[in-house]
Amino acid sequence: MIKSMTGFSRVEKVSGPYQFRVEMKSLNSKGLNIINQLPGYLSMKEIELNNLVQEYVSRGKVQTRVQVKFLEPPKVLEIDKNVVRAYYSMLDEIVGELSLPEPVKLSDLLNFREVFRIELSDEEIENIWNHLVPILREALEKLVEERKKEGQKIGADLKRILEDLSSRVEEIEKISDQLPALYREKIKEEVEKILPQDVSVKEDILENHVAFMATKADIREEITRLRSHIKRALELIESDEPVGMNLDFLGQEMLRELNTILSKSISGEITSLALEGKVLVSQFREQIQNVE
Repeated sequence: MIKSMTGFSRVEKVSGPYQFRVEMKSLNSKGLNIINQLPGYLSMKEIELNNLVQEYVSRGKVQTRVQVKFLEPPKVLEIDKNVVRAYYSMLDEIVGELSLPEPVKLSDLLNFREVFRIELSDEEIENIWNHLVPILREALEKLVEERKKEGQKIGADLKRILEDLSSRVEEIEKISDQLPALYREKIKEEVEKILPQDVSVKEDILENHVAFMATKADIREEITRLRSHIKRALELIESDEPVGMNLDFLGQEMLRELNTILSKSISGEITSLALEGKVLVSQFREQIQNVE
């Protein structure tokens, strides 16, 4: 069954000396757009994270947010003394200019996050990453499941639209099969109005006119192609593969066939049915904008 491009997952777990929180959100996108929010010391792992996401998702805007809490003190925690001095100088200047009664305190300086710098060894970073990967996979699996659930709803709507479109095509075909006889009757009536009563029309001339009109308005090929597109779309809806772009292409082709039918139509009923078909195809194309 098709998958939606929208979904959300969250996994919180303790693994080793770390507590992880991973959130993933996916939205509509023409292609695959990956956006990551990682702790600075894991920035070197962003490419590996991108490759991991691509194992599970092929289309959509995927946003990943990772938070890591150390359950044991990290091996290296430094204070940037130059940054502390700069902040102290700035705050002390403000205190003097505003004649504030309270001097600058250590607690004031500790509010600035830039004061602290975590310098982790490559070994520590690799250890964090190895604990994080299984949690990322779990979050991605949950994300895919959410996208599948949403995809089932979209698939049901798409099937309903295609069934309605198929019924319109059947009605169009029934009417088009009756057109030659209708053309013959209509042409004969028009000719009899124009010619005197004692003048008759040769049957072969009348039939030639009927054949010409029927050929001009022949829509059998368009109907055959429409049915083929509907059948293929129904097959793709049942697929587990990413088919959003293929469905969008089929929607364009259905619209093309209906436009051709409208340009050939000399029947008010066929015109009305083809217009209804165009509305259904528009609904179809709107829905598949959310399909992976």
